[in-house]
Order: sequence, then C-alpha cells, then structure tokens
Amino acid sequence: MSSKLGTAWEQISLRTKLTALSVALIGILLAVSSFGTMALLRTYLVANVDTLLSSTAATLSHEDPTQLEERLASRELRLPSLPSDFYIGYVDQSGALLVGLVSSASDLDRVPNLSSFNTVNVLATRGLPFEVDAQGNVTDDAGIDGWRMVAVPLTTMPGSLVVALPTNANGALLSQYASIGGSFGILLLLLSGLSIWLTITSALKPLREVERTATLVAEGDFSQRLIERPGDTEISRINRSLNTMLDGLENAFQDRSRTLEQMRRFVADASHELRTPLVSVRGYAELYRMGALKKPEQVAEAMGRIESEAIRMTGLVESLLTLARLDDAKEPPKTKTNLVTLAIDAAKDVHASSPKQSIAVFNTDGVPLTEADEVLAKVDANAMRQVFTNLLANASRFSAKDGSIEIVLDGSARVDGNPWAIIEVRDHGEGIPEQLREKVFERFYRVDNSRNSETGGSGLGLAIVSSIVRSHQGSIVALETAGGGATFRVAIPA
Repeated sequence: MSSKLGTAWEQISLRTKLTALSVALIGILLAVSSFGTMALLRTYLVANVDTLLSSTAATLSHEDPTQLEERLASRELRLPSLPSDFYIGYVDQSGALLVGLVSSASDLDRVPNLSSFNTVNVLATRGLPFEVDAQGNVTDDAGIDGWRMVAVPLTTMPGSLVVALPTNANGALLSQYASIGGSFGILLLLLSGLSIWLTITSALKPLREVERTATLVAEGDFSQRLIERPGDTEISRINRSLNTMLDGLENAFQDRSRTLEQMRRFVADASHELRTPLVSVRGYAELYRMGALKKPEQVAEAMGRIESEAIRMTGLVESLLTLARLDDAKEPPKTKTNLVTLAIDAAKDVHASSPKQSIAVFNTDGVPLTEADEVLAKVDANAMRQVFTNLLANASRFSAKDGSIEIVLDGSARVDGNPWAIIEVRDHGEGIPEQLREKVFERFYRVDNSRNSETGGSGLGLAIVSSIVRSHQGSIVALETAGGGATFRVAIPA
C-alpha cells in the first residue's frame, strides 16, 4: 500500500506538490490559530461573566428581597451592567424560592432550578462562580441549556442569593465566531492556494527553458545555451552551472570528433607508410623465390633493400609505440636536469650521422655553452633527450649537407613570475610556410611529401616532440630563422 502511495506521489507534478504542501501548512497554522483564539475568547468571556456575577452578588447580598424590585424601579439601587437575560433569585434556608427576578428580555419559562440550593450547599460553593445543568446539578460543562451562577448567603436575613446567566449566550457568540472564522479560513486557503500556484508556476518557468534546452541538446544541437540571469539566485546559479556543463559537453564532442578524424587519418597514413616498405620487401622476396636474382650482386642488392625497408618499418613502428605511450602516460617523473648536457649529447649523436654539418650550443647572447655550464629544468630526462634528438634530426634532414644548426638555451625566462626554460633549434634550410607551421606537429603531416620520402622522414618526429612538451605543461611553436630556415622554440616550466 505504501509503495502504491509512493508511486502515486512521485507521479504528481512538482508544482502541485509544492502548492498542496504549502496550502496544507497554511491550513494547519490557521486551525491552530483558530483553536487558540477560541480558547482565549472562551476564557475571556467566562472571566468577564464571573466578574459581573460576583460584583452583582456582592451588591445584592445586603438587600432586602421584599424591597428589591421597588429599589430597582426607583433607581435607588444600581446593578452592574448585566446582560439582558440575567436571573436573580432569593431562596430560604431549605432552598425554596422567595423572590425571583428575571430580565424583561428573558424567556419567562426558562429559569434555573434552585431546589437544591439550601444553605449548606450554598456555603459549599464559597462564593465562587460555577455552572449547573437544566436539572440544577453542579457540573463542569453545563452546555447550552445550563447556567453560570454565583450563590452567596444573605447578610440581612436567613437565606441565600443566586445570580445566574445562561451559558447559551457565550456559546452562541463562540459558535458565531467559529462560523465566521471558518468561512474566512476557507476563503484564505483558496486565495493562498491560487497565489501559491501562480507564484510557483512563475518560479518554475525557467525549468521549462532547461527542459527545452536539454531536449535540443539530446537531439544533437550542442550550441544551445540557457539565458544568463543576473544576481545570485538559485535559477541564475543553475543556469550558469548548466551552461558551463554544456560548454564542456560541446568541447568534449568537438574534441571527440577531432580525435576520431585524426585517428582515421592516422590509421590511413600509418597503413600507407607501412604498405610501401612491405611492397618492396615482398617484391624482392618474390624475385628471389622465382630465381630472378641469379647474380650474387643482385642478391646482395635485394637483401640490402629488404634490410633497409625493415629498418624503416622498425623505426616507424617504434615511433608509433612511442606516441601511444605518450598518449596513455600520466604525469612523467621529473628531476632537475642540466639541459646543456642533453643538448650536447644529442648534437654529438646527430653529428655522427652527418659529420659535415655543424651543430653548436649557445646561450641567448651567442656565447657557446660547454658541459661545465648549466641550464636547469625539472623534466623527464629521457623524454627531453628525445626532444633534442628529434628536433636536431628534423633540422639536419632539411639542412644542406654542409649547413649549420644552432641550439640556443635560456634558463632565465619568467612567466607569471615563475622560472621557465627556453630551447630553440635553428636551421638554415628552406623553412616552413607560415600557414603550415601549426600543421607540422600533426602525425604523418609533411610539408613536402616527396622530399620527406627521399629523406626518409616518417612525419612522426615532431608529433612526438609536441606530445612530450605538452606532458611537461609546456609549448612548442615553429618560427622563421633570421636569414631563412626554420626555428622550433620549446618553452617548459623550470
């Protein structure tokens, strides 16, 4: 049963829930307020009646019953302002009625039963107000047919005085008040319910915009945004948070699309790069199998080509594996490393393969650096060694056989007050057109495919450098060397 009620409650709209709960709360508060007011009003009315009864009894207890009417008529005796339906009775010691006086507006047939008000019973009341029912029995709640009265002994003669007021007067007033209060309460509930419904409808109106935007985003329109609302209200904060989330979603899907496109191109380029050496290896193997290579020098040439193509494929696969590791790697382990040592070692390695080319390491003032000098940076030494090697290999490949290459190191740079290290590798070859300088860091991209094929480049060296630099929270750009050529500038936090 509880689960059914919970399910039914969940199916009710938020606006209806809020309105119902608010109206219910207002109804409870009105009911508590009404009951409290009724209780206070009842107490006040009873206290007021008791005061009138006591003061009247105190005045009449000294009067002669036989002269009471005459003294009242001649206005020699003035009573407190009793209601119009009062009753005054004098009884003897046994409770028999001696004189009974009722107001002119009262029903003469309706008088209290005083048969039990002998002297003993009157003295037992101690002059305090009490209630009796229609049969004259003392009770705590006489109802609408009872009487509220005060009974005191007479001071001028034996007997007692009874001053009474019917309880139906206060009951009628309380009933009338309850009826009026209930009617106004219902009216207030209706008006408050309508006002709350309209207020909540207006307050929840921005949620319709959220729903509309979410529907359009679900249909693939990631450019949708919510209206920016001023202030620091709940709706304005929600809109800002959702817009931030939508910005992230749009960027994520754009990155995903860009990544998928790069992956497709990467797979296509990798397949193409591997196909060429595989075709050569397969061709020479088939020539050897068919016996077309009969001379020893032909066999040696074929084996040499197969070996060179195998080496080329090995280098390509190693580069691909390196990029895959860089894509999956987290923050690289960093230690304080002397970049001068790494640059000199990389220069020696490249110089060994191209001995006619001149490779030198300088500072920003053009002063040659030796292994005794220091330019320190907190880096992954092995990764940074590959950065120098790839940049120098790229510069050597596109420089003249007897050309020169410079490595410039600067450890005094500052970015936002923090130390940075700057590395520049300059060559004096053909350079890179300005519109292509960002593309050279893409995988398998070549400025001149035919020339790269001749020089043996795979188009992955600069992509590896870019990935390593990004993993160090640095940046790399391609610039033009003064006098012609290309300069690659790397900036990393030191």
